Amino acid sequence: MTRPMNGTEFGGVLLRWLSETRGGKATVLRDGVRGQAQAWGLEPKEYADWDWMRRAAALGLIDVDLRADRWSVAPPVLTRLPHADGLAVLTGARTARVSARVEEAAQEWLELIAVPHRSETGEIPLPDTLLIQYEDPETLRETAGLLGARYVPCAAMQLTKLLPQAAPGPESAPPGGSTVHTLEKYEPRLQRFVPVERDDEDGLYRWRGGDYARLTRLRSNGVFHTVEHETGLYLELARHRTGVLRWRPEAGEGRAGIGRLFVDRYAPLPALHERAAVLCSGFPPSVSRQAQTRAYDNVPRTVAEAIAASLRQNLETMTRAVAATVGRTK
Repeated sequence: MTRPMNGTEFGGVLLRWLSETRGGKATVLRDGVRGQAQAWGLEPKEYADWDWMRRAAALGLIDVDLRADRWSVAPPVLTRLPHADGLAVLTGARTARVSARVEEAAQEWLELIAVPHRSETGEIPLPDTLLIQYEDPETLRETAGLLGARYVPCAAMQLTKLLPQAAPGPESAPPGGSTVHTLEKYEPRLQRFVPVERDDEDGLYRWRGGDYARLTRLRSNGVFHTVEHETGLYLELARHRTGVLRWRPEAGEGRAGIGRLFVDRYAPLPALHERAAVLCSGFPPSVSRQAQTRAYDNVPRTVAEAIAASLRQNLETMTRAVAATVGRTK
């Protein structure tokens, strides 16, 4: 195998490998992502492999189920970006066959824009976002077929209809096993977990299991429930009436219904919610260290409201003056 010239090319090589592998155990994928990055001379920081998997899932490239320890590559899909002036994004698997079709079409008739992602030191690079320009949306179905992809009119809008209402899972046993020195309770006012010795109060707890995996339980009215980490965070935020979602409309005539969704950095969106937000633009959120937020671009207010409602949040609408300081990104 020939070594890529840069990290951006490596992101494409990594997606090609996953596309041909098709699926397997999530823990094996994590090790493979880190191992491949190190083999190409990159130095991933701690948890860079999990972060890459999360971002790739949000982009619609792979599907990951950590509870079942499974992953699979997503099928190739061509979908319109909402209110994006004739832009669609090609996401999902990029097998050798799909890539060859895209390259051939780009040389002959396809208006293709490959946009690289910016990677910080220690991050594992993502593959380029592939945007396709079109004039008539009626031609996109045929375009998708020629590229070997499935056409979805607007994935971001369709995903809002699938967002589940945040709720505790089935009843479960309280934290057990070897929780010594690992039991933590989430403090919404601090937006972080803090060490505790007992689990005798309602709230969200996490601890290290026997295989050192991090486990999460929600205690509500004295009863413990299974819950996904992100969902548990939003249930606790709702219980304490803490808002972490804000939306700012764009400037410009006819763009009042489109804007930027800001999410507090320490309250990450659940996977399906984040995919809905990311597929509004085809790009992962930008991160502001100063304001401690993730910002998602080109998000219709209807999408932002659906995300907020399903997470039991009241969406705050910002004025541009207020958003000027929140929106500064790294």
